[in-house]
Amino acid sequence: MRRVCIVGAGVIAATHAEALSRLPGINLAAVVDPDEGAAARLAATWRIGQVYRSVTEALDHGAIDAAHILVPPPLHAEVARPFLEAGKAVLVEKPLAVTTAACEMLRDTAQTCGAVLAVNQNFLFHPAFLQLRKQLSAGRFGPPRSVACTYAMPLRQLAARQFGHWMFHAPGNILLEQAVHPLSQILALAGAVRDIRAIAEPAREISPGVAFHAGVTASLDCVSLPAHLSFAVGRQFPVWQVAVVCDDGVITADMVTNRVWGQGRTRWVEPVDNLASGLRTASAMVGASVRNLARFGVSTLGLAGRSDPFFQSMRGSIAAFHAALSGGAPFPADAGFGTALVQACERISAQAFAPPPPARLPRPALLAVAGSDVALIGGTGFIGSEVARRLIDEGRRVSVLARNVTNLPAPFDRPEVELHRGDMRDRSAVERAIGSAPVVINLAHGGGGGSFEAIRAAMLGGAEGVAQACMAASVRRMIHVGSIASLYCGAEAGTITGATPPDPEDERRADYARAKILCDRLLMDLHAQRGLPVVILRPGLVLGPGTSPFHSGLGFFNNEQHCIGWNAGRNPLPFVLVQDVAAAILLAASAEGIEGHCYNLVGDVRPSAREFIAQLAQATGRPLRFHPKAPDLLLLEEGAKWLLKRLGGRRGPAPSRRDLLSRGLRARFDCDDAKRDLGWRPVGDAREFMRLALGHPALD
Repeated sequence: MRRVCIVGAGVIAATHAEALSRLPGINLAAVVDPDEGAAARLAATWRIGQVYRSVTEALDHGAIDAAHILVPPPLHAEVARPFLEAGKAVLVEKPLAVTTAACEMLRDTAQTCGAVLAVNQNFLFHPAFLQLRKQLSAGRFGPPRSVACTYAMPLRQLAARQFGHWMFHAPGNILLEQAVHPLSQILALAGAVRDIRAIAEPAREISPGVAFHAGVTASLDCVSLPAHLSFAVGRQFPVWQVAVVCDDGVITADMVTNRVWGQGRTRWVEPVDNLASGLRTASAMVGASVRNLARFGVSTLGLAGRSDPFFQSMRGSIAAFHAALSGGAPFPADAGFGTALVQACERISAQAFAPPPPARLPRPALLAVAGSDVALIGGTGFIGSEVARRLIDEGRRVSVLARNVTNLPAPFDRPEVELHRGDMRDRSAVERAIGSAPVVINLAHGGGGGSFEAIRAAMLGGAEGVAQACMAASVRRMIHVGSIASLYCGAEAGTITGATPPDPEDERRADYARAKILCDRLLMDLHAQRGLPVVILRPGLVLGPGTSPFHSGLGFFNNEQHCIGWNAGRNPLPFVLVQDVAAAILLAASAEGIEGHCYNLVGDVRPSAREFIAQLAQATGRPLRFHPKAPDLLLLEEGAKWLLKRLGGRRGPAPSRRDLLSRGLRARFDCDDAKRDLGWRPVGDAREFMRLALGHPALD
């Protein structure tokens, strides 16, 4: 049994553990992570033998033969080196390291110590890419002459403005984080790179002094074939295709749809040939689509393992690495291949991107002496950024607690802001951020994925921790920014005001809404029993610059082009602008006698889902469509999906009719109490609302 140590217990670690658990001859011996809780959860899920806090501890006390390095890219070289020096086989998640020099150091260390070193370029094992290579080897269309790859994909962190991620720290990092995938396929087909010519899209400033290029095109002179890469992230429609032009046709592999098709010639004259070859290509695409659907169905029913192409690529790469260790075929993504990829990224970056500006000097820490007027918990997001900007414009000093404090937007580089890195569940971090501030605004939800128990612990535990810290600090006012998700918003609810209590039937609601309900109850109980000076604000569907207009309140989006409505889509929806939410928060910070009150924040302009999608389509020039759906039919469909998952052995809450009706938002919201008690005046002009909501000129 080969004893494998997983180093890093982040998101990708579960995929590695699942793939390793299916391989014969593998013993998941240890997991290493300084976060003992994360490591323990991974170990419990995948029956991993030991948990260690450091690499040194694992090497000193653990019986290990191989290590999978799954830490953030800047740590790859530092973490992998001790294992290589100990003679252990090492598989590093892409990229091998973040500089060519670091890659060469790892390669030389492995050679000196007799250790195996490789990089997990898993998309070399994508089913569509493997099929493309198989067809090339068969010579179906003759000798290959060139390779072209188009990679234009969405990027979740870019859409969510999570600019603290390592890939945004320097212009070239996006290549090391994302472009190594298509580049690995190009190099596997075309050979080592001899020369590169590259040009980037214009840069955009994602935070003060930080430039980001969303795309680059590169022509590569490779040893075997010329190649071209068109690379872009943040695109709406996902495209990832590799096309190889041969003497007698073209073979195209599509990684997104997991299809491969060829375009060649038949024996017929040209007009008939066009039809015959077109039918042949169409047949290949339809056949692949049918097979993918069949695999998905069989997998969902639990009759076969996971069939999604990403997992298949991960399983194939990891299996090939361990097969090579056992004397099988050489692993294609060895240390030399990984080094060549990083070197190609560096050369593209040097040509396409301007050198990054010098690091900014630390700004003056004015608050360290003066203290803050307001503490924002989780205040660097969409709403928090607008709140911080308004507070600073009013001359307030702001203390901010956030999990990430890197590459933040403009308001947070001001000297009036003091940043604290930490989590809302960390009581000491919350207390440091609050300090002597008389007003605390809690914008953090603390939620995440997983079971309801995990969501409840994060959201409820976080809200309770902030409340306890506020009481200990004797703050004058705690403003908790929740959501109308804590209310039942079906048509039977009638008119909803701030006095409307949270949904009494929380067990019939989805996990997120249920946790929101429990948070509201907890805070109101603390107000009644212990005098917590809390005010709860519940924004509706918040829109404005910095967030996507494709709001889940409109319906369910399988993709951005098609919105599946929660109902017929004709009822007014409780929209509100982020500017109006921020204004209400500031008003609530100074209003008198409102402790223990709840206020719903819904604007005066309330288009239906149909109307909003139509105006969004007009503003963006995109063919967007709204598809009405009867709630009972939606429940039937969701129930069928749930049943299939249960038959396949996957657990999860059954869909709830009450929750689906609440998502339809057919209740009427009366916000006169917020206008009366807070002096709140949301935007009332429809044209102005759409201009601010969509960031486009006023629409007819």
